[in-house]
Amino acid sequence: MTPDVNFDGLADAFEHEIYGSSKGKIRLHVLWQDMLQNMPRLADGGARILDAGGGAGHIAVRLAGLGHEVVLCDPSREMLDRAQQAVDEAHLADRVEIVHAPIQQLGSVLDGSFDVIACHAVLEWLTDPHNTLDELVSLLQLDGELSLMFYNRNARLLKLILSGAFDDAMLESSGTTPPRRSQGHANPLAAEEVMVWVAELGLAVRSKAGIRIFHDHFPTDARPPGWLEGLLTVETALRAREPFASLGQHTHLVCTRTD
Repeated sequence: MTPDVNFDGLADAFEHEIYGSSKGKIRLHVLWQDMLQNMPRLADGGARILDAGGGAGHIAVRLAGLGHEVVLCDPSREMLDRAQQAVDEAHLADRVEIVHAPIQQLGSVLDGSFDVIACHAVLEWLTDPHNTLDELVSLLQLDGELSLMFYNRNARLLKLILSGAFDDAMLESSGTTPPRRSQGHANPLAAEEVMVWVAELGLAVRSKAGIRIFHDHFPTDARPPGWLEGLLTVETALRAREPFASLGQHTHLVCTRTD
């Protein structure tokens, strides 16, 4: 069985490839806008928030900047070092607690429950995302909100088809062959399956959005001056409209715990 991916030794490359690129700018911008629109309690400050697998702290710093108390956990020491630097530079050390632990250990490490939990681009790196999500939801208080983003299998299928890998696409789309994940590669998840999981765990899905829908299919040599600003507008505007909401590189669900 392939173990959970830990980004120690990969942090520099990941940060450069994702957040140092146009695709990272779109991912962060669209995700943040979707959170603000569909989680109105974020605007008020004062919530206790867990950023589970929060990596280098891109979202945690923004949440703390709104006046929330944030616990940022991650299994990668290298990622947490980056997060601590970002927190210190933003002068938010009094609002952000850094915890070096995987999600599976949080129940024995943290006290109390949370008003909001953010879990972004984490499930696809885990051997057992379903049970890990169960453990995470146990830390969410009744009526609490979960911001859950994961690598979307539809996006993976679309890329395989457009690259001409038709046999692989048919295998993965059939449901008879589980997606394959080698060390260092993410395992895409079907949104329909994840939505069943969250329903079983007593959560109601309030919104669904596609994060980075068009960027990866935009030819590099067809990017005119100012293309990123225009693309950001389109990605943000169409993120929740079908069929686009089901075609993003990542799917973002905002859920409320009802029992």
